[in-house]
Amino acid sequence: MPKFFYEAIDPAGHKVTGTEEAESRDELVASLVSKGVQPLKIKRLQQIEALWQSRLSHFSHDHLLYFTKELADLLGAGIPVERALAILAESAEESQVRKLIKDIRTQIQGGKKLSEALAAWPSIFDSLYVNMVRVGEMGGVLPSVLSRLGDFLQRSRETRKFIINSSIYPTILIFVGILSVFILVTFVVPKFGQIFEDMNQPVPFATAIIISASTFVRKWWWVMALAIASGVAGFYLWLKSPDGRAQWDRIVLRIPVAGPFVRTVQLSRLFRTLGTLLESGVPILKGIALGSEVITNSVLRGAMEDVYKGVRQGRSLSHLLKKSGEFPSLVVHLVAVGEETGALDRMLLKIADDMDAKIQNDTKMYLSMVEPVTIVLMGLVIGGIILSMLMAIFGINDINM
Repeated sequence: MPKFFYEAIDPAGHKVTGTEEAESRDELVASLVSKGVQPLKIKRLQQIEALWQSRLSHFSHDHLLYFTKELADLLGAGIPVERALAILAESAEESQVRKLIKDIRTQIQGGKKLSEALAAWPSIFDSLYVNMVRVGEMGGVLPSVLSRLGDFLQRSRETRKFIINSSIYPTILIFVGILSVFILVTFVVPKFGQIFEDMNQPVPFATAIIISASTFVRKWWWVMALAIASGVAGFYLWLKSPDGRAQWDRIVLRIPVAGPFVRTVQLSRLFRTLGTLLESGVPILKGIALGSEVITNSVLRGAMEDVYKGVRQGRSLSHLLKKSGEFPSLVVHLVAVGEETGALDRMLLKIADDMDAKIQNDTKMYLSMVEPVTIVLMGLVIGGIILSMLMAIFGINDINM
């Protein structure tokens, strides 16, 4: 749909600008007039301008966190939404952040609510974010809802940052180990092999295997690369299919170590989202529907779809979670306690906190095991290659003696 830039006069007599999608110029004029806005100038955005607008879709998680927390603080201080957005636009250092905030402010000046203005950027503000803002507007508690959203984004950012930072050293260690083996096989071993061949001396069986493997890698590396690329592409296409994705998600949950970890990560996101929604006043059915969107595992998402249907029929959440068989028994009991005490939102957030702590502890434990295992495996591989070369050298010395 074409996008237009417009200049207009709002009902208060102020000049406003903005961008909006419409089928035609006449349709946009009619839409603006229906809102009490008198258009002065309308221009269809050219392709290069539209591309500049789309650049804002690359809005980082840190930008979103900054926007949410600062807006919550300003609204909590009693500043109107339009004025708060103006302050944020002036104080924003990033040009993309400033342009986005100005666009949101322009839409609000044109008569839209904040949730409607945010919904125009679905790549930045997902349905969960927009619906929580809408609930805050309806209940007159927008500052507190935004504050909870900020806390939610902050916790998600901390968990993601912890996992990434904890994975840096093991990743570097594995990369260096693989690179060392590659250098040995492709550069060092062939030189030894050429020496043994020139001397026309027999070599031990282990050395012959290493030299043959080195020759194969140097000669057919492109076949190996093509096979790996084809395998990755095939696996990716299989994952993209509904049946393939469902089968893979079931397999992942059954893997001894990875399965429980993936389940904990998924359920932590689910319960934190659902608890935040319920705490903000979202009805439980709507909360379950929105909370299920953060689950990427199709098996767990299917279980939550069944839970949604059961809750809609009047059954308790804890009973449905237990019936699905996909949720730990301790979680089910805690949810039941939350339902009985009328504090389900706080109980869900506590469950999420406990799960986040478990994720961090498990991540530390698993990654601490990666270092010694990697060192041992690389030592065995590299040591085996070097030892096979030494065996051949010692064999030559024995012959000469």
